[in-house]
Amino acid sequence: MIGSPRLRRSPWLVLVLVAAGFVGLPPLLLPASDPTMRARPIILLGLDAADWLVIDPLLAAGKLPTLARLKAAGRTGILLSTPPLVSPIVWTTIATGRRPEDHRVLDFMVDLPAGGQAPITSAARRVQALWNIFSAAGRRVGVVGWWATWPAEAVNGTIASDRVAPQLIRADAAPDPRAFAPASEARILAAALVRASDITQEALTAYVPLTAAQYESARTALATPGARFYRDPFAHLAVIVASTRTHSRLAEAILAAGQPDLLLVYLEEIDSISHLFVRDPRLGPLAIERAYRDADELLSRLAARSAPDTWILVCSDHGFYPPDAAIAEDPADLAGPATAWHRPYGIVAAVEARVLAGKGEALGAAVGSVTPLDLAPTVLHAAGLPVSLEMPGRVVTALLPDEAAARAVVKVPSLEPARRPEPPAAAAAADPDERERLLALGYIGAATTSLAGQNLGEVLYRRGNYAGAERELRAVVEAQPQNVAALLWLAKAVREQGRTQAAFALYARALGLSADHGDVLIETVDLAVSSGLKEEARRLLAGFRPAPRSAAAVPVARAILAASDGQADLAERELRAALAADPLSIPALSRLLDLLSAGRHPQEAVPPLSRAAQMAPGSPRLAALLGEARLAAGDAAGAEASLQHALRLAPDGAPIMIDLARAQLAQGREDRALTTLLPAPPSRERSILLGAAHARQRHWGEAAIHYRAALEEGPATPELLNGLGYAQLELGQTAEAAQLFGRSLAMDKNQPDISRLLAGLVRGR
Repeated sequence: MIGSPRLRRSPWLVLVLVAAGFVGLPPLLLPASDPTMRARPIILLGLDAADWLVIDPLLAAGKLPTLARLKAAGRTGILLSTPPLVSPIVWTTIATGRRPEDHRVLDFMVDLPAGGQAPITSAARRVQALWNIFSAAGRRVGVVGWWATWPAEAVNGTIASDRVAPQLIRADAAPDPRAFAPASEARILAAALVRASDITQEALTAYVPLTAAQYESARTALATPGARFYRDPFAHLAVIVASTRTHSRLAEAILAAGQPDLLLVYLEEIDSISHLFVRDPRLGPLAIERAYRDADELLSRLAARSAPDTWILVCSDHGFYPPDAAIAEDPADLAGPATAWHRPYGIVAAVEARVLAGKGEALGAAVGSVTPLDLAPTVLHAAGLPVSLEMPGRVVTALLPDEAAARAVVKVPSLEPARRPEPPAAAAAADPDERERLLALGYIGAATTSLAGQNLGEVLYRRGNYAGAERELRAVVEAQPQNVAALLWLAKAVREQGRTQAAFALYARALGLSADHGDVLIETVDLAVSSGLKEEARRLLAGFRPAPRSAAAVPVARAILAASDGQADLAERELRAALAADPLSIPALSRLLDLLSAGRHPQEAVPPLSRAAQMAPGSPRLAALLGEARLAAGDAAGAEASLQHALRLAPDGAPIMIDLARAQLAQGREDRALTTLLPAPPSRERSILLGAAHARQRHWGEAAIHYRAALEEGPATPELLNGLGYAQLELGQTAEAAQLFGRSLAMDKNQPDISRLLAGLVRGR
């Protein structure tokens, strides 16, 4: 029962749990009992699509008091996710610490043996999740609403799966015993369920202003059979609010009955409300703010009802672009490519419950970037449990309590059982009513099979496994010849393996199926120009009839061909024609900047980029391009402002960091440049700029180290040889300096200052 006290962690109890059938570890891998160590309880709160870009202004306005304490006193960072940003994939990666190709939860849907599709289930997951690992170690768990947890597995504790809340079930459905574990508690836990019909007009008005007539229309829609009620935004909102309240009440009920060692709670509300209302300037701000306030209030209640030393981790799977980010897709068209609105930058934070409850003080600290793969190892180590070598992520010690951060990480070969138990039985046949509901929610698209293979192909491509990606994507294309997205990913995988002719044919085939892919037309022509296929590209372009939103792509493609033929004036005219059709066309703007910079007129690119950046201030790419143009035009201060804004929108943008450091060095701000470059990944450009910054500060030893690194990372240039030569000279290493200056002059004799300096060194001056 829920009310049972916390189980003691004795060796005999661990063996009893394993023998009783809990999914768990082979006994030989269980951690040894340490009587001196008392692991804190842990709560992992997942907030789908939560984003610091939205949170920070709300904190400044005093709207989120609990998250304000978390930001001020906790350890906070950015959750950096790699696409595809599909909820079941990312949340399962967070819960398992394993890559998607290992855990195999790859889509919202799963194909059924008898045909058709059903929502992804726990049976699809091939590896242990945190709740299995904790159970096998004798720890008690609670899980609420986590993706792909239905049917609920047998654990040492309680699971209320993702089929509990109304978002995935019929509005009038009775509680499903398989949605809970243990099933004997289904009736007790079902008392926490909130139905959409329970949400009053007053409750909905806290999210959006609506009239009595609109509320009654929503109630009528909710009573309609099937899933047509999702077409009414207020009815859909009622379902979202009911789901959120259900998950919140279940989490609080589990805590009230006796706090488990690990509690995982998932809320989808921020993501769903953002999709529905982000583009509505009247309803969006209020509705999205209310969603964040719901999360803030739940976090406060969880902290207040937990043991004071509970370690609370909060994370999201991704962020959400603002309405002014120049995203063309409709965010509310859930059956379309609405994931285009998912920013890869989510949130991560950790703090003690006592601090959130206002009963303790702590100083906040930044932890940098964390990936979904890092969270499971971090949670395991915080609990004093071993981490599997099969988990590619790291233990983020900066997120941990001090005593856990000080412990050595224990690694074991595997946390998988010697024999995997049979998964719970899932659906064997498709449910037509369920399909209609899932179509309305966007979990099923036009394809007749799940997107698992396509998503896996994208995962492998982004990891650099192009052959593996090709294998998966060819299977998808064979089964779904009209799947344009799969064709495009297959073309990319083939291109990266150097088979450009075959890649071009795949691109052309995809464009023949859909004219609504202007970016693909540009990519195809780029490939053709670089591969000697310009005539084929011209024939393709002549027959291409773009959809209205892809109209700017045709002149951009013509500009690429003109530039390759040395017709710079024609290329510029085509690019300006593209911008007349779409002033926010990033391909046109970036190529115009390149063209004008090559012709020594970069300042002419500033006006169109300024207009675009003003029209879409939420676009990091436009802000970065404007910064690059201003820097090339000699406006270092203006460039710094634009690039700082771009970096706030894309905090892992290495090229942005490099350009920003250049702008700061151009203004003599060496300290700022060094700070900017510190988190940038290693590169030749970074090493050169670090060398220049240290040289300006007369830190000659540091300058020499970075200049040498730059020489090892790429070809020598006169500027680089001269920089290292000056540093060597200041360090008293005149022979080495003279050799470097000699190499520089051999590459470019027209350097009178270097010639005089070398002559002086030769004469011994």
